[in-house]
Amino acid sequence: MKMMNESRSVFGGTDLWKKSEWALSLLSLITSCFTVSVVPFLRKDFGERYLGWINLFFGYTIVANFTFLGSIIMVLFRRGGSSRLMLVFWVAFILASLWHLREIWRKNKRGEQWHSMYMGTSILPLPFSREFVYKFAEPALVFLAGRMLWDISGQVGLWLMIAAVSLFVNNHIIYHNQRQAILDLRDAKIEADNIGKAFAGRPAIETCGLVVAESSIDLIRKDAGLQEAFSNLSPELKSVLDAQPGAQAAPESTR
Repeated sequence: MKMMNESRSVFGGTDLWKKSEWALSLLSLITSCFTVSVVPFLRKDFGERYLGWINLFFGYTIVANFTFLGSIIMVLFRRGGSSRLMLVFWVAFILASLWHLREIWRKNKRGEQWHSMYMGTSILPLPFSREFVYKFAEPALVFLAGRMLWDISGQVGLWLMIAAVSLFVNNHIIYHNQRQAILDLRDAKIEADNIGKAFAGRPAIETCGLVVAESSIDLIRKDAGLQEAFSNLSPELKSVLDAQPGAQAAPESTR
């Protein structure tokens, strides 16, 4: 584990999105405000934090603005239609979310363990994988519903189409973050197992793709400041850095 953490400190942080996590977080926050207003109609068995009061508060606020400022919005988009239908959807959203909160409360009362960030089980009877449904099918169906209601109530149609785009983006961010976490674990394992070979200059085929430039290795060996920075590393890694150029790494001990 110590070697894993040390190798991550040397090789980690090069992914572009890792350096811009704040941008993904902000985008996820904005899209979740719209996403939470439609998922109660599409899924069940939510996690407590995924469909929590804070997320619902933002959803209630967004839909309320669409409901009570609908006339202004429709003037801007030059659309008409019934504004009462938006009020119906807003009330339906509140009632549906309260029903799901009741189900979450019942799970907790029974002592049932359930992941608090579970995004819910789709109730759509579609013959696709769960990931495909979340990433593509749900957003497409919500957008189609919004487009169909655009002429009946531009207010509702606009809300649903924005919610569909938000659902598409938000679901992709969730799956992206999951995959990044798994890749981080795999990379850390590869780095911990092959860091000695990489600093010894072995080819990528022998190090599972982990490569250290020769100039970087020489720089560490010749720079006293860098050697001091590496002084707190594990003995295994320090012995590799102290080895002569071109020398093969010693066999790794069983961890």
